[in-house]
Amino acid sequence: MMFLTIFSIDSMGTWSSDAVLGYGLLVGLMVAIALSSQRWLLWYLFGGMGYWLAVEIIQSVLLNWVVLSEWHSYVTAIGISWLPLCGWILYRVLRYDNVSQTMTQEREREAARYIEHSPVYDDGYEPRFH
Repeated sequence: MMFLTIFSIDSMGTWSSDAVLGYGLLVGLMVAIALSSQRWLLWYLFGGMGYWLAVEIIQSVLLNWVVLSEWHSYVTAIGISWLPLCGWILYRVLRYDNVSQTMTQEREREAARYIEHSPVYDDGYEPRFH
């Protein structure tokens, strides 16, 4: 499984100096981002890791249950992981197809309410000078 290679340990059970340096830099950068004003970037980082973990789980299930090569199971897992996104997009398209007619009619009513070149004021507007 490719996910486990990220956390690889030597055969002796010790971490190499490269692994310690890499993980140290990773933790240091995450702390620096968390303390900065750009901490919202961590959500993209964690979201990407969560997405890839889901792809790895789907790939592992496909590899064990279905007779597919590792490459084919990854491609299939990525395709399966895109199904919720495709369903959400389809839902939004169908929803806004019905809403768009209503929104068009509402915009036409609002446009007909105002006379061109007249200022638009709130209901409670009172001019300063009469």
